Formats: sequence, C-alpha cells, structure tokens
Amino acid sequence: MDKLTEHLYAETKYDWANVGAAVTDEGIVLLDCPVRPSDSKHWQNEIRKLSQEGIKFLIATDYHGDHTTGAHFIEENVTFFAPEFVYQEASKGDNAFSKEIFVETLKDLGHVEEADAIINAPPCLPHVCFEESIILHLSPLTFEIYRKGGHSPACSSVFVPEEGVLFSGDVVINGTSAGMRDANVGEWIRALEWVESLSIDTIVPGHGEICGKEVATELRERLSEIKGEMEKIIEEGIEKENAIVHTSFDKFFHADTTRGEYWLQQRKETFQAGLERVYDEIIQDGD
Repeated sequence: MDKLTEHLYAETKYDWANVGAAVTDEGIVLLDCPVRPSDSKHWQNEIRKLSQEGIKFLIATDYHGDHTTGAHFIEENVTFFAPEFVYQEASKGDNAFSKEIFVETLKDLGHVEEADAIINAPPCLPHVCFEESIILHLSPLTFEIYRKGGHSPACSSVFVPEEGVLFSGDVVINGTSAGMRDANVGEWIRALEWVESLSIDTIVPGHGEICGKEVATELRERLSEIKGEMEKIIEEGIEKENAIVHTSFDKFFHADTTRGEYWLQQRKETFQAGLERVYDEIIQDGD
C-alpha cells in the first residue's frame, strides 16, 4: 500500500484495476474495489487500521467489472456513489462484460473458488448516482467526482483538491494497452486534456503505477496517433473489416500473456472492437 498524503492511500498491486482509500472524519472512503474476493478481504483488512470509524463510503469510477465486481465483497454497509451508467449496467444482472472475463481468467489461472464466488455474487447497485458530476464534503477532504467518458460512457475521475491528487479511473492508464471496447476516442482525448489542465501533483491511474500528468500526455498522444492512423486508412478507401486488422495498429496492442489464453483472446477482440468504434467515430464526424 502506498501512502500518498496524510489522508490518501492507493494500491496498484492487485489483479486488474488500481484502488484507493481516503481517511475522513466520517470514516474511510473506498475508491473502486479489487475484483478478487481474496484481494478485497486483504485490502479491507489493511485500510481498517487507518480509522476507528471504519469503512463508510464507496466511489466507483466505471461500470466495467474491474471497477465494480468487488463491491459485493465489502463487508461493511457502505454508501455507494457512482455514475448513473453504473446503476443502469448493474441493473441488467449478470452481464458478460462485468463478470465473464474475470471469471474465466481466474479459472485459467486455477482460482476456481474465487471464480465461483464472483459468479454467485449478486450485482451491487449504487445508492447515490449522478449524470455529470457530484461533490462530496467529508472533512477534511473534498471529493470532486467528474464523469468524463472516453474509455467508457461511465468513466469518471475523483479529484481531491486539498491533497493535489487525482484518482483518475481509466481516464488515465499507465503503461498498458488502453482498453477501447466501449471507447469514444475523441471524448477520451478531451478528458485527458482536462487532466492536463488540473493543478495536481499525483495521479492514481486506473491501471499501472502511480504517476504524474506526463502519463496523461503520453496516452493522449497515443490515442491521437491511433485516430490519425485510422483517418489515413479511411482516406485510402479501406473498408472497416480490413481497417481493424491493419498492421499499422499492431504497435498499439499489449496484453499480459501470463493471464492465460482466454484473457489474451478477449484483449484481442476488445482491441479490434475499439478500432471499429474509432472507424465509426471518424466516419460519423466526417458526415
């Protein structure tokens, strides 16, 4: 666990998404939660040591399963804040994108009991939802939560101005391939420009090591390059089915091959689905 400031903590070592915690006078605020039940238990045991008030709040930054699946395994009764998109997706029940990717990957890695626990966990619905933004005042901290979209329609960031720290969610991803399955690349680029405009010292990205704004700049430039490559391909008259497998995009793809064949195949499929969205986005903008 990394201590970022007097009141803020983060953990980047769990499987899948990063998580954070904030200590306030009213109790501990969780910023996302680990996917695996064992990771969730470990994280809760660690952060309970930080406050006698216990865990009181949860903020989810996306509807993707790596940000929401673990909510069921929080042992306290928490007040759950999230974008309305999270409520809408969770209300659908056991949708494949929330669970199947993680369940099948855990099975590939031999963690069958944890996979079964996730299968049997009912969706956890947020209590307080917002469309664009919400501000929580929990002394001595302020949590400015903004839905910026880009990576997904729900993708949100949490800015704590007193500490100069941004829990970016998947608006900022450090050192791995940017998942584009639900992405709007133009919107994502604008979200990263917003990050670059903030007065912040530290970013806890959705994935990867804790960083500064330079990583947001690097990701913006990479997404701009992907969009530029697709624009050139479209200008050449290449149809979508051939555009999404064009070799010019190979350099942008990355997947952790240690997570098994199912995970690797899913990453390939979601990357191509993202390229389809980039193609459609450019065509639509050109109409």
